[in-house]
Amino acid sequence: MNTAFQSNNQNTINLQHFGSLVVLDEQFTIVALSEFAAEKAALSTSALLGTNFFESFAVAFGDTIQKIATALSELRENGQSRHILPIKIFQERVYFKLKIYQGHFYIEWEQQHKKYISARKINEFNFLLDTIQPNNWDRVCLAINKLLNYDRVFVLQVQETGYSEVIAEHTSDGKPYFRGKEFSKDFMPKEAMEYYSNYSYRYIPNVKKNDQNFVYIEDSIDTLSSLLCPLPHLHRLFLEKINVQSALFFRICIDDEFWGLVVAQHAEEKVIDLQQRKLCTFAIQAATNKYESHVKQNLLERTELLNSAEVELKKSLSENKMVNCALVQHIDTLMQLVNADGLSIFNQGDVFNHGHTPHKTLFYEIIQFLQTHSDKALFKDYNFTLNHQNHFKEKLNFAGLMYLKVGIESDYYLVWFRKASQSRVMQIRQDQKHRRKPDYLELWEDVRYDVAKPWNDAEINFVLRLNQIIKESIFRKLRERQLLNEELLSLNNELEMFTYTLSHDLKNPLSILKMGIQFLQQHSDDIDLSKTNKWYQNFSRSVSNIEDIINNMVQLSQHRASVLDKEPLPMAYTLQRIFQENKTLYNTPDCQSYFGQLLPIWGEKSAVYQIFTNLIVNAIKYSAQSDKPAIKIESTNQDDMTYYCIKDNGIGIPEEHLPHIYEMFSRADNVSGIPGTGIGLSLVKRVMERLGGTIEIESTVGLGTTVHLYFPIVAPFPDHMLND
Repeated sequence: MNTAFQSNNQNTINLQHFGSLVVLDEQFTIVALSEFAAEKAALSTSALLGTNFFESFAVAFGDTIQKIATALSELRENGQSRHILPIKIFQERVYFKLKIYQGHFYIEWEQQHKKYISARKINEFNFLLDTIQPNNWDRVCLAINKLLNYDRVFVLQVQETGYSEVIAEHTSDGKPYFRGKEFSKDFMPKEAMEYYSNYSYRYIPNVKKNDQNFVYIEDSIDTLSSLLCPLPHLHRLFLEKINVQSALFFRICIDDEFWGLVVAQHAEEKVIDLQQRKLCTFAIQAATNKYESHVKQNLLERTELLNSAEVELKKSLSENKMVNCALVQHIDTLMQLVNADGLSIFNQGDVFNHGHTPHKTLFYEIIQFLQTHSDKALFKDYNFTLNHQNHFKEKLNFAGLMYLKVGIESDYYLVWFRKASQSRVMQIRQDQKHRRKPDYLELWEDVRYDVAKPWNDAEINFVLRLNQIIKESIFRKLRERQLLNEELLSLNNELEMFTYTLSHDLKNPLSILKMGIQFLQQHSDDIDLSKTNKWYQNFSRSVSNIEDIINNMVQLSQHRASVLDKEPLPMAYTLQRIFQENKTLYNTPDCQSYFGQLLPIWGEKSAVYQIFTNLIVNAIKYSAQSDKPAIKIESTNQDDMTYYCIKDNGIGIPEEHLPHIYEMFSRADNVSGIPGTGIGLSLVKRVMERLGGTIEIESTVGLGTTVHLYFPIVAPFPDHMLND
């Protein structure tokens, strides 16, 4: 609040002349009042400040003072903020406007000039309101002027650029005055926006009559929410400059944001009754609600259109190997959804144009300029030509430009263009050079060229969403390419593993066959029939194992991504046989076995055979040098897993080598002289994973190694297996 005068802790400013204002604290003590209010009480402002309102104005208001007291009490008790009270005081009809704001009561009153509005006027007004379409502000201006009879009524929309555009107008003589014009940014500064936003309307019966003193003693007093608060100084000078004495300003808010004004202007002083002003306010609010619903409906339709376009674009991006191909396919849609006149796609020197765009040579110059002068991912300038034409030899054939840089390199751009438009702009400025005339105002009209319509929030949000879609597509394609590379690598590894597995896991059964054949050849004459049959049984099992291993590897190669088919497998006999065969094969007669409970497991027969053969062979080989080599195998059920433990007292694995035990061809430093290829544990781990199980290994050099195996229990085991 601007203070014009200070004296004895009292501040004084000027208010309009058409009403009176008194401000009370919570104890109804007068802490501020206007000059005309003091005259009503027949006392000076200084004499009234600090007194009780009801006592000081009891004579002035007579019996109506009690109605005011009751209304103030109800206002406080009901939690309302405003109330209008029509009262007749000694034959004079008065409107009392009561308000609670920041712990103060604001009592404002003005004379009632009309007892009622005629039924004919109301009917005519209602008819006009009913015919107002959602976006027909001209009809709103006509309806308002039917009540006011001003020289002109127009709608002023504040643009995102700061300019204010007259989008509708009705004049008494039918001739346009402001229609199609814009006001410069200086016309609607922040203080003006606050002034008009603070009240549903502003009433100026005579712009020159701001001659009423208002005295207050508390800085927290706010006159901005009072109708008596005068116009911002710049707007008062403007109205005087264009010979307007009376004016009305009705605010328009969309989504609770200040959107613009309905402005009524008249060349002469004109009194408009409160009823008329309120009726205009209701009409404008009704029109605003229609417009807001219209905007929201358009937004819903646009959102549906954007969602549909996004779906199509995502589909194209997924189907096309190159992002650029998908964008070019939808270039028309990408242009329309941003309401652009043209779109160019620049990708590493290639250019695809659609609509109104610069020719290629000029476009390359524009790209070079953008690469040099901006590193933003999103850039927009509706005055691009106006601001940057001096950087180009050739005349630019557009006004506004917006680009989206795809990726982090400056070699991929989507550039939208908008054509130039012309607008007439009312420039307004207080000339500081005229010191003797502080109220001197310069007013002139300019024509703006090379200016495009700004991109709004919805259009910019679409571009940001487009950027996200493109990023996701590029990331997805990179991931697909990475997965393809990984799959190719995996195929190579599978082929390599296939070869090594056959050569590794077939050694044991082949060695048994070879050893058995040699034994039979050497003892063909003196061997009894029972031993011969035993060797034949070993041959048969070895051949069967070879067949199972080959079939398993073929299955692994054909169904790499699938898990193995499982069945419940009894383990007691299988494990004892594997131990005895390999004990003989590796010539370790002193190696002792200790079998605990050997529970069945869910698995695939040949895969399980591979797992335990590799682990038992390792235990036998690496514990053979011990004084008393021993292997212990036992199992338990742990939750939904069958747990197996294979423990030996062999040479152990060095701690530094433990992280590498599953790597192909990886062997520790302490195994020299012991045969092996270094692929056994790698095979075991891969097969365990195919079975859905896990393997863990603990080892200490000189003490031995313990292998922990966890096999998932798919379903309950048959009872006869558990009793085996």
